Order: sequence, then structure tokens, then C-alpha cells
Amino acid sequence: MVAHRRLDSQVKRERVAAAVDAKLAAGHELTIAAIARHAGVSRKFIYAHPDLRAQIEHRALQATARDTAAAIAEGRVSIASLRADAANAKAQNDRLRQQLRSPEQRLSETLGREVATELGHGDADRPEELRAELEAANAHAFELGAELAEAREELDAVREINRELLADRNRPDR
Repeated sequence: MVAHRRLDSQVKRERVAAAVDAKLAAGHELTIAAIARHAGVSRKFIYAHPDLRAQIEHRALQATARDTAAAIAEGRVSIASLRADAANAKAQNDRLRQQLRSPEQRLSETLGREVATELGHGDADRPEELRAELEAANAHAFELGAELAEAREELDAVREINRELLADRNRPDR
């Protein structure tokens, strides 16, 4: 009877080892419950044999380490390729920006001449005179803004006085 129990225990151990190998080959996570189900043994059997449990946990750690190393290696390749793609895109953007500057400058000059012509300054080749006119117009606009602010202050003061007079006039104790 003792021999039979030993033989039964040995068969169960072999089934557990085969279940571990099958789970690893399939890429499944190694858990005591899953291995016990696959091997047709109880979880108590695995927990009752600490060496068997330690072997399962050791194999699970090895598999996890192997999977992690593979994922990290794939990640490094991905990060490196992403960095290369970003550098290439940046270089292309710089080239396109350089190509765009020249037409923008020409368009700006052409539009400036057209606007000067429409404003009555037929000779658009007088940039200093136009600049002086622009500065004078800006100074005049600043003066007008200051006058407007002063007029608003006076208007606010007059409104306040008007409110006070109306409130004083409408008091019932007069």
C-alpha cells in the first residue's frame, strides 16, 4: 500500500510537470490553480509538496523574466526607431521652412507695394517716407486714444454726479 501511494504520488508529480511544460509552451500564466486543473490534481497536493511548488514558482519566474527581457528588447527597438523617425521629420520640417521663407518674403514685398499703391503712394520705393508717415499715424492714434480715455473719465464723473443728484432729488425726506 505504501508503494502504491508512492507510485500514485510520482504519477501526479509527472502530470504536474507536464502541465507546467504545456502551460509554458502555450504562453499561459503559471498559477497553482491552473496547473492543478490541467494536471487533474488538487491544489492541496501541490501545496503539500513544497519542492513541487517551489519548482513551479521558479519556472514561472524564469518565464516572466524571459518575457520581460523580450518585451524590453522590442521596446528598445521601437524607441530607437521612433527617435530616428522624429529626427528625420524634424530635418524635413527645417528644409521645408527654409524653402518657404523665400516665397513668403517675395509675397510680403509684393503685397506691400500693392497696398502702398492703393493708399495713393504710387511710389512704393520710398520706404523711409512711408515709415515716417506710419510713425506719425501711430503717434496721432496714440494721442486720440489718450483723448478718448480722458473723455471717458469725464463722462464717468458726470454720470456719477448725475446719479447722486437724482438720488438726492428722489429722497422722500425732502
